[in-house]
Amino acid sequence: MDSPRVQLIRRLFELMETNSLARASEELLAHCADDVVFEPHAAQGRLIRGPDELRRFWEDFEEEGVQLRAGAYSVTEEGGAVVVTGWVRTIKDGRLADTQSRWVYRFNDHDQVVSARVERA
Repeated sequence: MDSPRVQLIRRLFELMETNSLARASEELLAHCADDVVFEPHAAQGRLIRGPDELRRFWEDFEEEGVQLRAGAYSVTEEGGAVVVTGWVRTIKDGRLADTQSRWVYRFNDHDQVVSARVERA
């Protein structure tokens, strides 16, 4: 049986695969520490700190007309982290881009996400 951490990340990817980015973001934020740090690839190296800043980031992303979907090939727990390998599809201005990615979600002792990083594979 999967740990609560793995179950959470699997839920996030189920939502992202069905183009429910807003719901996935809110699910993630409901399970993150107040001082969480995000490093989405779309932020181009900028660190996003805290739930409010992440909400603004994704709102701006959607206002630009970018569509994003993601899916998981594998979800594994490694120490205090959950590591996902999978794919990302973005559509902007009629252009489609598919990429392979790796996500690392780190947790504290209370099973709250304290950091999330996306890397292109």
